[in-house]
Amino acid sequence: MKVIRSGKVASAWLTAGLAGALSVASVAAATDETRPNIVVILADDLGFSDIGSYGGEIRTPHLDRLASEGLRFSRFYNCALCGPSRAALMTGLQPHDAGITDWTGLLSGHSVTIFELLKRAGYATCAVGRLDMVTAENWHDPARIGRHVDRFFGTTGHKGPGNYFKDVRNTDFFRDGEPYSIPEGGYKTDLITDFAVDFIRDSDRGEPFFLYLSHYAPHWPLHAKPGDIAKYRSAYRELGWDRARERRMERLVSLGVMPPGTRPAPRDARAVPWEDSKYQDWEAERMAVYAAQVDSLDQSVGRVMAALEAAGAEQDTLVLFLSDNGAAETAVGDLDKPGETWRSDGVATRSGNRPDVMPGPADTFQTAGPAWSGLSNTPFREHKRTAYEGGIASPLIARWPEGIKKRGQWTRELTPITDLPATLLDLAGVEYPDRFDDRTLLPIAGKSLLPLFRDGARDGHGALFWSISGHRAVREGDWKLVSPKDPPKESPWELYDLSRDPTELNDLAAAEPDRVRRMEALFLKWRNDPPAP
Repeated sequence: MKVIRSGKVASAWLTAGLAGALSVASVAAATDETRPNIVVILADDLGFSDIGSYGGEIRTPHLDRLASEGLRFSRFYNCALCGPSRAALMTGLQPHDAGITDWTGLLSGHSVTIFELLKRAGYATCAVGRLDMVTAENWHDPARIGRHVDRFFGTTGHKGPGNYFKDVRNTDFFRDGEPYSIPEGGYKTDLITDFAVDFIRDSDRGEPFFLYLSHYAPHWPLHAKPGDIAKYRSAYRELGWDRARERRMERLVSLGVMPPGTRPAPRDARAVPWEDSKYQDWEAERMAVYAAQVDSLDQSVGRVMAALEAAGAEQDTLVLFLSDNGAAETAVGDLDKPGETWRSDGVATRSGNRPDVMPGPADTFQTAGPAWSGLSNTPFREHKRTAYEGGIASPLIARWPEGIKKRGQWTRELTPITDLPATLLDLAGVEYPDRFDDRTLLPIAGKSLLPLFRDGARDGHGALFWSISGHRAVREGDWKLVSPKDPPKESPWELYDLSRDPTELNDLAAAEPDRVRRMEALFLKWRNDPPAP
């Protein structure tokens, strides 16, 4: 990867430097050049329009402030699913090159994580929350995590939060390698934020830091604090999912994210019109709890930003906020069994999306369902784990007062998640290596965003690709070729002109067979010809 300098970044308290030679990464030799801190905040299963600055009705003042003081991306893409997105975010490789194309797995021995590279380059490193990607050395072993990060607090299992209030079977909490038990009254979003704030407060002012804050929220189960839930109960009872989607659509158009006249994707086929719902109080409670989880996440962002300000680091820290995929329509499924529980204390859980059980407390296990997931992904089609826009489109906010020239604006730059590690290495002055220790590495897939931050433009991507759990897609400019899992044999691909049809409603594959063949060939070449290490 070519390192593109963003220019000298002034800082009152942070100076760069390395103790000794760095064999695998090249760090800028200029002694007066500083390297900014990095904070990556990753939401789990957050929809494209859930937060206020992306059109949502959920109260997210701290994220909205980041957006007003930073840069918002309207064409940022994840990898549709937690494991692939996290693998791409941590390695800069395409998920199939990193070795993870489903929920989780072992990272390829031809990859290296950003943690390893930045730690070797002199950054203090901290991982907080859900850390379920693994390397050849097995990140699931907490004793080995210390090789790659200085501080760690969270879980290394791959079942999401399992329970926000209680310890979970087979997904243990660890604090710096030692087992940790959730205290009475604890809530995971608050606990991981406490640790992140302490890390910022205790950081050595003589070295930059990298904080990876991987939230569980708003991933199921629907668990939130009563005070946060109460903020939203009456609003969703009044609006329902249909009117709420209409209002989000209006705001997206007014923000300029969607062009006037855009048709939102239709309501999920499994959902009825709101007025026909038989259990409106229960349905409203489901979305109220989900909104409360997002609200709590936003409170966490506010606490982290306050900690940066108190440390004198707010101006010289790049903060990135994104989601690992779109909102999930998940049904509880096989957990809908009497007495089933993930809790390690053995307390029975009232599991299943049952209208006789209100979600929220620690002894329940429910999900928001497809109607509310459709609201979260407004205006797009489908949900998590698909290559339609509802699965892969995510908010991305970048705030860095000393490094981003045009603040409070939107960019329509096509930006895959693999661009983020390329950007972090660039701003840290670290050249992506050919080898790391005994590993021969595949080349990084992303391109740095620093020219975009600095000049408002960069040399971007000709095409973007997805291949996740049988779902496939290619985006080339405004054209998108997409295929669901197990498509009809007679028409395996759908084609959309996103400049006119951003919600993928008008399939043009039959009218554009030559374009379909050409874009399919691009996809097959990308998928079947991996880069040489």
